[in-house]
Amino acid sequence: MNEMSQSLRFRLQMPEEMAAKIQAIGKQFSPEIIETTKAMYAEILKDVRWEGITVEKDKAYGSHERQRLDVHVPAEKGTGGLPTVIFFHGGGMIQGHKNEVGDLIYGNVANVFAANGIIGVNATYRLAPESQWPAGAEDVGGALAWVRANIASFGGDPEKVFIMGQSAGAIHVAAYAFQSRFHPADGPGFAGAILMSGTYTIDRQNLAPNRIAYYGDDPSKYDEQDILTNITYSDFPVMITVGELETTPFERSAFQLSAKLIDLNGHAPHFKQLWGHNHVSQIFCFGTEDQTVSADMVEFVKQTV
Repeated sequence: MNEMSQSLRFRLQMPEEMAAKIQAIGKQFSPEIIETTKAMYAEILKDVRWEGITVEKDKAYGSHERQRLDVHVPAEKGTGGLPTVIFFHGGGMIQGHKNEVGDLIYGNVANVFAANGIIGVNATYRLAPESQWPAGAEDVGGALAWVRANIASFGGDPEKVFIMGQSAGAIHVAAYAFQSRFHPADGPGFAGAILMSGTYTIDRQNLAPNRIAYYGDDPSKYDEQDILTNITYSDFPVMITVGELETTPFERSAFQLSAKLIDLNGHAPHFKQLWGHNHVSQIFCFGTEDQTVSADMVEFVKQTV
């Protein structure tokens, strides 16, 4: 196999050994699966060397101790004007942090963008039940405002800022992005959005405890809190993804949001099913030889700006 075909293979499919491990876990989701998958990828990520990337950690975008972000700056800033991606991690709205397993997990996402000439920002946010709806959307807006105000000093262009979230992070990013009630008076402030495996509507018949922790236990408020039925801003570049080995609620929600955007905008969002990936391997794989997820997202940003 020549060098070009080898590179193409890694972009189009997962390396065989890891693919077999993820396939063996199967189409299911649980805290145990998260930790098992995290451990597999952390073992790989600990040996990755990120040449030339500088990281400035724990910049405060608000007064709460969790309103913090890290800025991962490419080695080559050139003359400035770089695009930026702000990433918001998952955790069911009740847990998670921007730096896990040291900073191997979630810092890997920002590092991949930085390695490709895009400033990566790795953000964390307030958690339920201490901070309930709409704290997540507010924190996305707060982090975005900080980046727009400060990113030029890192070589970035404040008009080329993308917001990206996975799982609960995708819920918070979608809530901010699609609802103008959360935008400042001068506009939404972002150039595009990447939404990975979020759930964009509230399942009123089967609301899990972590969702109640965030949305509360008053069903009369769910209509107001729902994202899918409260979209007031939609015609912007958006990429929606879902893993092949996701459970049904994640699959259904990704397709529901895509269909809704087709109805609203008259065209489809950029959509990708992540073959071979479960709910968390899709984000833990950033920075490994498996580029099946990250390459398309880097390309989405570069093509959009």
